[in-house]
Amino acid sequence: MHLYIGVRLRQLAADCWEAEAPDLPASRTTGHSSGEALARVRLALEGLIAERLGRGDKLPEPRSLQQLQAGDDGPGDYYEIHINLRHLDAVARHQDGRWNPAR
Repeated sequence: MHLYIGVRLRQLAADCWEAEAPDLPASRTTGHSSGEALARVRLALEGLIAERLGRGDKLPEPRSLQQLQAGDDGPGDYYEIHINLRHLDAVARHQDGRWNPAR
């Protein structure tokens, strides 16, 4: 079980980079380098997806890199991040009750 999510990376200032998955806008992060911003957005995505799995919510249908590049999500370089859903499902099961206290 895998999910590939497109991420937009752009430089905001000399030492400030922003990374965001347009299909999960709550994932927006910044870093002092492109690598730091990408690492932080991966962690944000994993947290958001684990929370959705824990709540039983439906996961988004991410657009392809070509769709993102052709869209109007703004300028930047686009990358694809691989998410291991088995791992996040295990995290969600371990955290059972944290996101959905009614269980």
